[in-house]
Amino acid sequence: MNSLLRGLTCALAVLLLGCNSSGPERDPTRVTMAVAREINTLDPAATFVISNQLAINLAYEKLVVAELVEGKPTGRMIGQLAERWETSPDGLQWTFFLRRGHYFDDGAEVTAEAVKFSFERTLKLKAPPAQFLFFLRSVEVIGPQEVRFTLRMPVAFFLQVLAVPTASIVNPSVSEKIKGDELGRRWLTTNTAGSGPYRVERFVRGQQVLLRENPMASRKPDYFREVNFIVVKDDATRAIQLSKGALDIVDPVPGTVDDWLRRKAGLKIEAGPSPIIAFLHMNNDRPLFKDPRVRQAVSLAIDREKIGSAIYDGRARLLRGVLPEGVPGHDASLPLPRFDPGEAKRLLEEAGVKQGTRIAFTVVGDGNSPSPVAVAIQHQLQAVGFDVVIERISTAARTKIMKGDFDITMQSINLDFPDPSIVFNFVYNSAMIGGANFPRYRNAEVDKLIARADRSLDLDQRAELYQQAQRIVVEQMPTAVLYQLDWQRAQRADLRGVNYNFAQPSFYNFESMSRHGVR
Repeated sequence: MNSLLRGLTCALAVLLLGCNSSGPERDPTRVTMAVAREINTLDPAATFVISNQLAINLAYEKLVVAELVEGKPTGRMIGQLAERWETSPDGLQWTFFLRRGHYFDDGAEVTAEAVKFSFERTLKLKAPPAQFLFFLRSVEVIGPQEVRFTLRMPVAFFLQVLAVPTASIVNPSVSEKIKGDELGRRWLTTNTAGSGPYRVERFVRGQQVLLRENPMASRKPDYFREVNFIVVKDDATRAIQLSKGALDIVDPVPGTVDDWLRRKAGLKIEAGPSPIIAFLHMNNDRPLFKDPRVRQAVSLAIDREKIGSAIYDGRARLLRGVLPEGVPGHDASLPLPRFDPGEAKRLLEEAGVKQGTRIAFTVVGDGNSPSPVAVAIQHQLQAVGFDVVIERISTAARTKIMKGDFDITMQSINLDFPDPSIVFNFVYNSAMIGGANFPRYRNAEVDKLIARADRSLDLDQRAELYQQAQRIVVEQMPTAVLYQLDWQRAQRADLRGVNYNFAQPSFYNFESMSRHGVR
């Protein structure tokens, strides 16, 4: 690194963090995390963007949160603000009874009125988070600590929706800050009004959010009094700042810098499964891919382990079926996908597919060249006899795929919460053809199983129904599941008590973390 880059890096660290390797020791009760994307709002009802939600998740509480065991979601929800809840037999009404002793940062108690205000505000704003509540008919206050949700239809994953940061409970006092009809959105862009363990102390748009302990919170921080999020877009700069002690956590860590960081004393790299699943979709409406033998051959031709090792540096894991561990319906008895180009050739010959049959591989992206993964798949399919031509289209033109104008394409699905309905309704529900069902897959039995599972409120029954649907999908192979990507973070080795939740990998339990030797 030249002297100019060193100087710029140090200057940036001093500017944003108040740190200098030759200056006074930093406050050990402040933890600092770098994010790669700008933070531009703190309003739970206005954003789905993870970089924004990092601070939101610490400043607010929700009715329920996902139950975790050793960093893995069990698929069950436990109460946070809610002490308990009841569901009507038809699944249309959910009544929540709130815990007492939870207070917003101005000292006001969290009540049923606050819950009603928060959800109605989200619907009125009509920002992207309102999409999560399409099924919500009304929110009614039954008593000071009792609130009832009425749905337009039974929604089995309703509790999972209530566990995401967009379902945070906001202090109704923001009404006093409303100007015109913006519902407090401008004020909540740079401020917080929650009952979480922290509240915002400083907000510098696109650069920094500093949180400080919320004195009114029921969940007070064990050790870290301040949480500092800073925006550092460059991978190398984040790595350098971490190595110099200016940062405590870098998340995520790209493969371009992880080896360098591993060699640095006082740091460690942690990895775990992410909520991102990659698919190779085949257009089941095209004559070539109507034959299940051809679809099986495509899957057998792909060397997933080689792609994971060479391109993702070992950070891609094979899936048994289409649902990862930690999602209801995951079936550990299913076999891992095989790489067998000889069997792929045999199946293609049996299906009457001629050598040199052309396939258009439609790749979505705004870059100058296709991804290394797309190129690798192209070569592997060519090795079994296909003539694969990569067709690049812009992100804005992806409606071409929804309309079925493609042969094969790739897609990555992010499980916003650990529920199988996301995968099955996005990929395998025939009602979604022309939309999220890219492979244009039709199976009446799978549709019935999905419908039954989505109506059921019994977790075990839902898991069994999705397992049945999954076995059909694995046998028919309408898509080739490629892998589940891993998530990596780099951290100072003195951090203790860091929990990892694969469903929300960037959200950290800073309130219960500490530094080495301090509890």
